[in-house]
Amino acid sequence: MKITHIKFIAVALLSGSLMVGCSRETVMPELERPTRPDTDEDLLKDSVYHYTYGFYLWQADLPNWFADVRGNTKRYNSADAVLETLKGYARDDAGNAYDRFSFLDRWGTVNAEIQQGLAGSFGFDVRYNSDTDLYVKKVDAGSPAYQKGLRRGWKILSINGNSDLSPASMERDNFTFLFGALDAGSISLLLRKPDGDEVSVTLERGTYQLQPILNQKRYDVAGKKVGYFAFDIFVSTLDDRGNPTYVKDQLDKLVAQFEADGIQELIVDLRYNGGGAVVTAEYLSNLLVPSAVGNGIMYTNKVNAGLDDFLLANNVRIDFSPVHFNKRNSLNLSRIYFLVTEGTASASELLINNLRPHIDVKLIGEHKTYGKPVGYFNWNILGVDLYAVSFQTFNAAGYGDYFSGMTVDKVVFDDLTRDFGDAQEDMVAEALHYASQGGFSSDGAGLQATARMGIAKQMSAPINQTLDRHGRKGMYNFGKKANQ
Repeated sequence: MKITHIKFIAVALLSGSLMVGCSRETVMPELERPTRPDTDEDLLKDSVYHYTYGFYLWQADLPNWFADVRGNTKRYNSADAVLETLKGYARDDAGNAYDRFSFLDRWGTVNAEIQQGLAGSFGFDVRYNSDTDLYVKKVDAGSPAYQKGLRRGWKILSINGNSDLSPASMERDNFTFLFGALDAGSISLLLRKPDGDEVSVTLERGTYQLQPILNQKRYDVAGKKVGYFAFDIFVSTLDDRGNPTYVKDQLDKLVAQFEADGIQELIVDLRYNGGGAVVTAEYLSNLLVPSAVGNGIMYTNKVNAGLDDFLLANNVRIDFSPVHFNKRNSLNLSRIYFLVTEGTASASELLINNLRPHIDVKLIGEHKTYGKPVGYFNWNILGVDLYAVSFQTFNAAGYGDYFSGMTVDKVVFDDLTRDFGDAQEDMVAEALHYASQGGFSSDGAGLQATARMGIAKQMSAPINQTLDRHGRKGMYNFGKKANQ
């Protein structure tokens, strides 16, 4: 049987929790969506098996259906169901599936968000600040929510008239109400601002350009100059023709300012960053690594034994050779503090892992990162993009097995009542404490607002993990092209 491979856009991607289909972070408005093809679902099911087997990292664990592919795939009602089954074969020693990540993108929205920096959503996300209170955790600049005045730190009192937003209530229907409201075309909110005023707003989903740098600061502590920036998503620094994007320009200006300010230590806030373009993770790694690294190894890749032959047979070239540092700027840091949650995934983790062998790295946040050292590239079949895990990354020290996440050096909970970069926000305050005192605050005398709030945040932590995992996350490399 002939497998139709319509086109290939080379994309290497590491991703956190992925929801098959569309999420509020990636869905473009109806008029912005590409035309959905009339797909031959039976052929798509066969093709998903064929290509997944060809470049799957855990190829050896997959069943061999080649004697009768159609006979096996016909048991499933969709290509998505075929892929979900294939994801269950490779398991760790505890019996847990390695692959929580592979997916089909039937709308082709990845390129718009990560390559072009375009999003179609309300432009805000939520989190619990205690075991009862739901807050706006982030608002994208220029988004519908931003234009209506919403900001981080506003308490949400009701959504679409429903004021029972307690974690217990949301859990009872497995977050169906909350996620349904956040993913809809419009939403009505009643909110309380920090000054106590209550505001009612109705939002319509809209298209806007993502601004990855949420805030930047400089602090002077104990004779040190400490920099800070909050980075929300790894939008590509290169467009599809290899030309610099607005994000590269923004990062260059940011680091040039840190150089001019004589920054010695840096706080990189990745608490909600679920990933993005691998080329941006590489670029940022080069900007932040000490000059002494020279052109040493940044990271290496592990792929299945037959991948090169498979790609060659399909007239596709993808370079999985080791990636080396290429340090060109003069910023020479002595320590980097990464602020993280379990929503910190993929490209964010790659950045951290790249730098760890070369500089003193401290992780501050909520227990651990998401845990995804594997990735994939895009394979377009009949107009549907297949992302099946195809490689694993390892840093210069050979470390890349953080499937359960990177454990933090100091547990500090997100303080939703303060803005990004506020010196009194708990995560930032802990980093500044280390910078001034040479160590973390002692247990029992930490920087959480009150003992009661600390306990409440621990109670809400599992709920926030669910909220942070909602939506598409990933790491994409648009720099590698198919042979024509």
